Amino acid sequence: MTTRFALDKNGMFIGNNNAVKLLERIIKSGKISHVYLFSGPESVGKLAIAKIFAKGIMTRQSFASILSSMKVNDKNAILPDLIILEPEIEEKKGVIREMDIKIEKVREIQKKLSLFPYKGEYKVLIVNNAHRMTEESQNALLKTLEEPNETSIIVLVTHEEGKILPTVKSRCQKIKFNLVPANEIKEKSSASDEIISLSLGRPGLAIRMNKDEEEFDLRTDALKKLRSLPKAGINQRLKMAEELSKDISGAIKKMELWIWSLHDPAQKDIRLFKVIEKIEKSLDEIKNTNANTRLILENLLLNL
Repeated sequence: MTTRFALDKNGMFIGNNNAVKLLERIIKSGKISHVYLFSGPESVGKLAIAKIFAKGIMTRQSFASILSSMKVNDKNAILPDLIILEPEIEEKKGVIREMDIKIEKVREIQKKLSLFPYKGEYKVLIVNNAHRMTEESQNALLKTLEEPNETSIIVLVTHEEGKILPTVKSRCQKIKFNLVPANEIKEKSSASDEIISLSLGRPGLAIRMNKDEEEFDLRTDALKKLRSLPKAGINQRLKMAEELSKDISGAIKKMELWIWSLHDPAQKDIRLFKVIEKIEKSLDEIKNTNANTRLILENLLLNL
């Protein structure tokens, strides 16, 4: 997976300064825990920062030094002692799905972690979207967490912390990531006000939209559709479901944006939490089952 780094004009990360400073202090002190849990919303830089943190652990360099010596998405930045485990992506009949991380993959990685580092003190494993590990996989990994190899560090990255087993979480040092204020994204990036508004506090998403007009158009259309729903009749809702079902990957992105955009208003109108739950349920069915996407969308839109 290619990681887009949400960097400001000076080559430093946008937002989550407290998390970055804490990780830099950890590297400088040399007091490294064996397991970390990076949790927070999508597109706020968790995976990118995990990779820089891993390199910092292995080379004892500061974030600034690492970033100044590498290019964004530079494949050579991946060191031989850095292992990344993440869900495989499967495309079937135009539907792109993120698969579960099975126990076989975890066992394969455990064998790699048991080997001595090629250079330096540590091997570092990053498990991206760690919530995609099955319960069986998490329990298998738990054995490594309970009896850690002195030369291995594990970083779990997730935006769904609730799906991580309590027994796993209890052995992690938690690093919390948050949404980034719009004024900070504006101050530190070249994104327009409209893009920043659409990014909903996610600098990684703002950067994608700033570089990709199709991504921007997709997000704009998503909010336009959401805002039109209260006044839409049955026929309009059915037509919208049909349109969305023709591009399932795009529909998933739009539904995710609906969920994100409703969280703040739901703090003032608790009825919107029910709407969010319905969208999340339908999104899960589209992502993880073979059910008819158009029927799922029709059922959702007719009941919002």
